[in-house]
Amino acid sequence: MELLYPILGIGALVFLGSLAWESFGRRRSPGALTTEAPAGMSFKVKPLLTDQEVQLYNLLRLAVEDRYLLFTQIPLWSLLDLRLPSGTPPAETLRELALKRATFVLVHPGSRLVEKVVQVERPVPDDAPDGSHDSLFESALRAAGVQLVRLSPLHAYTVPGLVTVLDLADPE
Repeated sequence: MELLYPILGIGALVFLGSLAWESFGRRRSPGALTTEAPAGMSFKVKPLLTDQEVQLYNLLRLAVEDRYLLFTQIPLWSLLDLRLPSGTPPAETLRELALKRATFVLVHPGSRLVEKVVQVERPVPDDAPDGSHDSLFESALRAAGVQLVRLSPLHAYTVPGLVTVLDLADPE
């Protein structure tokens, strides 16, 4: 019992010292992030969607109604949980997926899981040399069980047409 109070006192001092170090020591570190942009750098707001994509977004909202939550311009890495075998470096795969975005994402409101990805892109010829990103995009979605629907920005869609293309019609 005689040793209990000194041990508790030392433990409390160590705990308070480490707490103070975490709180105050990090603020004074020279590698702290600056809150200002470097000289000469400027930022400007840009539109998230093109005019055609905004029109399509509004039609999609009407087509999916209460069935799905509709999101736009979502990076692929935030939709999928990448699981690699141990010892495999994920850097190469992540680099390929990092800049690829899903134009529209349909998320089930109950499960909060992505069920469909709608890509708005111009048709690419089969002999195009840079098809590796799209094939990885497609195979990643397919492996995760997410349906990929491609829409052309040149086509004029209607709400009933989108319901058909997205396979949202009620089974009768």
